[in-house]
Parts: sequence; C-alpha cells; structure tokens
Amino acid sequence: MTGPFLFHAATTLLPGTDALLPASAIAAIDDAAYRRMMAAYDDSPERRRLRDTVVPVIGLRWTEVVFLSPIHPHAFWSAWREITGEELPPRDFWAIPLDAVPRDAVVFDRTTSAVGDPIHDAEVVPLVREAYRASSRTTDANRAWLRRLAASGRRGAWFNLTPHVLTARPVPLDGASTVSWDRPPGI
Repeated sequence: MTGPFLFHAATTLLPGTDALLPASAIAAIDDAAYRRMMAAYDDSPERRRLRDTVVPVIGLRWTEVVFLSPIHPHAFWSAWREITGEELPPRDFWAIPLDAVPRDAVVFDRTTSAVGDPIHDAEVVPLVREAYRASSRTTDANRAWLRRLAASGRRGAWFNLTPHVLTARPVPLDGASTVSWDRPPGI
C-alpha cells in the first residue's frame, strides 16, 4: 500500500454505489438509510443544528459533504488503549489514496467554533495536495475528548476534535484498501 491516504470507516455501501457519498445524495437513493443517518443527529440541540451548519469555502451544509480523516485510525485505537487500558475490537477502515479524493476538497479543523454554531472561515482551508501527509498521531484535543468519554463510561465519536478533509463529490473506493485500527500503519 502506497500513500498518501485518507481514511473513512468501512461501511456497507448502498446497492449500486461504489463510492462514499454525502448524506444528502443518499436521500435520493435510499430514503430509509438517509433518515437513519439524520436520526443520529437528534441526540442534542447542538447536533440538530449541525445538520444545517454551512462549511465555509465550499458553501455547503454539513450533510452535503463526505468526511475523511487525515489521521490513521490506529492513532485513535492506541490512544483509547493508553487512556483506558482497554483494547477495542478490530474495525475496518478504508485507506483511500489522495489521488481518488476530488479536487474540491478542503481541510476543516474546528479550533474556535462549537458544534452546532457557525463554522469560522479560518477553520476551513483548501487541501494542499503537495503538502498532504497522513498523521499517525491524534490531536491533544481528541485525547482529552477520549479521556472525558472514558470517564463518563461512554464510547464513540472517536474522531471528535480532529481535522477532517471534506469534499462535496463522491469519493470512489475502487483504489482503496482496508486497514484495521488495531494494527499500526504499515502492517
């Protein structure tokens, strides 16, 4: 596997699709799947507002983009193990070559705005492909989030408080491979 790569949880694709799609595009293919995706935002007022949050630079709503991680999934698995002493079960992720990511991609790094509030323009910049490198370590803010999550006895939202690469177009998976987050990069 050669890089550079971006990552996304391996999920079951909708019949007839071979790419990651924005949630809004899924509505036209499978209304029930779309409703399940939107229901995941119903757990708090902030998350309900998030659905309609506009992403600066590309001017699209949260549900109109595909989210990719520039951080190798093993970083989250190993941070959780370090914080809790617990090893999470294997979980597959697609390692998507940067060349497969549409050219409209931007990097979103929430450093000022809060979930559900408008995103500050400075938190979104165009993806500079020539400088892109995946990270093998998560952010300090994410590690603090994982500590709070563990202390509350909960799990999930592993990628919270990390940068994301966003694109409005489908991300083809024909050149992607799978990696499990319980295995370090290169294994």
